[in-house]
Amino acid sequence: MSNETDFWIRPVACATCEDPRPATANPVYDSAFTPKRKEPPVAMPRRWMPLLIVLVVCVTTAATAQETGWVLQGEGGLVTALVLEPATPATLYAATARGIYKTTDGGRSWRNRGLGLEGRSVLSLAIDPRRPSTLFATTDTGGVFKSSDAGEHWISANNGLTARYVGAVAVDPHAPSTIYAGSESGRLFKSVDDGGLWVETTSPTTRICVTAITLDPVKAGTIYVGTNSEGVFKSVDGGAKWTHMTNGLKRGTVWNITIDGASSETVYAGTHEGFYRSANGGALWTPSNHGLTSINILSLVEDPKSPSTLFAGTAAGIFQSLDAGTSWRPVAPDLYATAVAMDPELTSTLYAGTHLGVLKTLDRGSRWSPLRLAARVDVEAPALPLLPVVEKRKAAERPQPVVPVVPQ
Repeated sequence: MSNETDFWIRPVACATCEDPRPATANPVYDSAFTPKRKEPPVAMPRRWMPLLIVLVVCVTTAATAQETGWVLQGEGGLVTALVLEPATPATLYAATARGIYKTTDGGRSWRNRGLGLEGRSVLSLAIDPRRPSTLFATTDTGGVFKSSDAGEHWISANNGLTARYVGAVAVDPHAPSTIYAGSESGRLFKSVDDGGLWVETTSPTTRICVTAITLDPVKAGTIYVGTNSEGVFKSVDGGAKWTHMTNGLKRGTVWNITIDGASSETVYAGTHEGFYRSANGGALWTPSNHGLTSINILSLVEDPKSPSTLFAGTAAGIFQSLDAGTSWRPVAPDLYATAVAMDPELTSTLYAGTHLGVLKTLDRGSRWSPLRLAARVDVEAPALPLLPVVEKRKAAERPQPVVPVVPQ
């Protein structure tokens, strides 16, 4: 595929938090790219804050499809999160800016399952591993919503939750009735009764947005929190006290934190500044971006049967590593891959949430097929429209990604 053209993708910062990057930084493209011009900072709508992006649509030519083996077509839209039902991985939930879509047949058909979520942009999604009919969704303006019937109906679960912009949610694997929700201003809330009542914990910091929450599956009470400008915080006592874990880690946005299934001391962080690995529970981080054409790592998933195998969704496509992140190779280029999920039993099957909807592969990324979220939706749920096309530019003319200036 020719390198003369590329897509312009501009990251965006949370407008209620501190500017996470200097105005001249370029997190998406490598240092070899030097733009000819810069555009002035712009303010973005609040509903797109959690992903820090301006969306684009990739125009794929026949030559590209032949070369890469993947095809994009049909209707779709931005997917912010993908969650598989653990015991029934053919059941998949896709969170979008227009609610939640559900499939029970591995993506062949979808239905919009958002009764109670009408008009909400869903930012993150979590499923109770022991009671998969229980799910939690966070939104940009409505706080936390809960479903107790496998996503059929959703009710507000905000008792005690004073924030309405909630960017991350996680279910405690050791105590499934315990839920954590992270919001703007670095606030972390905890519920011990399935979201019935929230209590604010000792917040890791008060100046930034919480962008990721991950709980250690082995060590009860150990929590990692990613933020939009201050890196990673860690608690070993359920959130009572926090340690700033930034040794070797740049303080950019942390989109996701993944704990190695073979050793919980090994932790991976996908950030706005690249992929990082820690072998000692976050005490020291090492960057590892060899082979990546974008260091904006939006999503990560580890193969549970082969923990050294990782897949990363980035601002320039999906990449695979067979050596625990030491090196990477592209398996689906030219995508804005915001979410990646893997079938825990058939690990050759992966799903990718992108700016065009959901893609699926049955062979670890050799070939991807589009899954139309608009197929067989309920009558009251309109099909997701294609997002506006952003013009394709020559690499030499591509403008510098701009981080909006946050009003003081």
